[in-house]
Amino acid sequence: MQRLIILALLLLSFCLGAAISYHNPQVVELNYLTGKLEQPLGVLLVLVAAVTVGIMVLIYWSLTLPQRAERARLRRRLEKAESELANLRTLPLQDG
Repeated sequence: MQRLIILALLLLSFCLGAAISYHNPQVVELNYLTGKLEQPLGVLLVLVAAVTVGIMVLIYWSLTLPQRAERARLRRRLEKAESELANLRTLPLQDG
């Protein structure tokens, strides 16, 4: 269900970008730190959106990487503890 919602949002974004590009064919100039770029408005909007999404993905990945490592470490510890518990359950009981 979540994938369907994401797909619908991506399709909606694509259609919105195509409509904006179609209705704004004029060339605009983008001045950035090391130069300038002249492209149609729609192309620049898509480019800026793609760069923004890329930066957001990198930030998300860098913030979740330590949590993923911790989760993997805890999962290994859990598997080891469960294995040890299973071995202890198979040992015969001895009267003291």
